[in-house]
Amino acid sequence: MHTHFPKEGEVWMSSLGKNIGFEQNGSGGNFSRPILVVKKFNNHMFWCASLSTKQKKFDFYYNFTDPNGEKVSVILAQLKLVSVKRLKRKLYDISNNDLVKVKDELRGFLV
Repeated sequence: MHTHFPKEGEVWMSSLGKNIGFEQNGSGGNFSRPILVVKKFNNHMFWCASLSTKQKKFDFYYNFTDPNGEKVSVILAQLKLVSVKRLKRKLYDISNNDLVKVKDELRGFLV
């Protein structure tokens, strides 16, 4: 198995596993889901937030347009610590401006 070394601001397809309650499940047997790398701690783990193609007007959604012109939302309330072993493939990078805004929104939740 190849180990990936993600960077903050990258969007990856990941295998987050089956979730419960209101957590966002992925699709398929591995429950694959796109995630945004929010904060890298080391080469083994990082904080991520799930992405959705359904844009909503809630405080805990950050809406943006990806490099392919698709409307996407970062689900800020679903910040999660993840191992790099869950990563499958890199999809794209978000703009530095969007990454700064995502982190600012998250700071607002944490203070």
